[in-house]
Amino acid sequence: MEISHVSHEHPLTLCAMEDTGEPCNGCSRPIFDHGYGCLDCGFLLHKKCAKLPRKVHHHLHPKHPLSLLFDPSETPQCSVCNKTGSGFVFECQDCKYYMDVTCFFRNQPYLDLPPLEGKTRKLQSHPDTLLPHNHTLTLCYLTQQSKRKCKGCEQQILGPAYCCKECDLFTLHKSCAQLPQKREHLFHPSHSLTLFTESPYPGSRTICNTCRKIIQGFVYHCNICSFDLDLLCACLTPSLKHEKHDHLLAFFNEINDQVSCNSCGKSCRNNLYRCVSCKFNVHSTCLPSVKHKHHPHPLKLNDSTPKDGSRIHCAACKKKTSPEAQAYYYCAECSYGVHPECVVSEDQPEIGKLLEDIARVREELDAIASQLKRDRGSVSKDDTA
Repeated sequence: MEISHVSHEHPLTLCAMEDTGEPCNGCSRPIFDHGYGCLDCGFLLHKKCAKLPRKVHHHLHPKHPLSLLFDPSETPQCSVCNKTGSGFVFECQDCKYYMDVTCFFRNQPYLDLPPLEGKTRKLQSHPDTLLPHNHTLTLCYLTQQSKRKCKGCEQQILGPAYCCKECDLFTLHKSCAQLPQKREHLFHPSHSLTLFTESPYPGSRTICNTCRKIIQGFVYHCNICSFDLDLLCACLTPSLKHEKHDHLLAFFNEINDQVSCNSCGKSCRNNLYRCVSCKFNVHSTCLPSVKHKHHPHPLKLNDSTPKDGSRIHCAACKKKTSPEAQAYYYCAECSYGVHPECVVSEDQPEIGKLLEDIARVREELDAIASQLKRDRGSVSKDDTA
């Protein structure tokens, strides 16, 4: 079930929570069993905290009604328990009286909370082969302590995932469970790629054609060219224009291969930009300055973390720079920084439109090929007659 809540900008989805008990953003107490979670940013609410009334009369403060504040400008001290905490708080502005959510429930246990209106969110319909598991999967919210890895992309899961509660052997990112069965990709523009949940080569291992790593999870496969793409590489988008190459380059943190940099001639396998189809490679360090489509000044490569140990927020994807991958492009004048993979060249075309154009041209070529085949059949029949 999915709801909209006035305290948060994104939709909240009802999902099962882990036994570790992640804290509720409403009352700061741990959530066990089920709760409402934001699948975009990790905002969490107990089911009962999501139902709290915006205004209520309470017997501990009968003079005036109490109004629910979702994001108080200051952290007030609860007038009932005299503790200062985070989360929602009930307030009487006239009396400067405050009551935290825990004290509210403790002193009004029989509150009749109305049911929430929302819509049921179903798993995207796919052929059975895309979910290779016999048991029912439950939408869960996993924390870092779970250390579970996704069967699709092989990465640790932090956030929403589909879990098997019966055997505890199958876990899948919510996003990986909703991948399209067929897709276009600029790493292989010649043909569409089909999603396989196991190796398309029975008895043989599958290696990603872009990063050269062994694929043990799901794979996008071209049956015509035997081209294979793991799910992490399928998320990459070529975005950087290099003066020495005609095509856009995609950023890779690491590849399982030694390739030569087309700029300095030295070998590279970490922090590099690549054109997969042309095998053009260049170190990020060989691009000390880049122009970014969404910033007026050139961005300079910074390959060390700040002295205070802090990490910048990427202006493009809003995520912090990773401590493992320290390099990022930065404008000191504006305190503006982006991940290398988030740099977008000024003259880059709209990728979504480009993929649509590729699919449209492919459909037109298929239609022409079908028509030619029918015409040949008609000619053969006429010759026979």
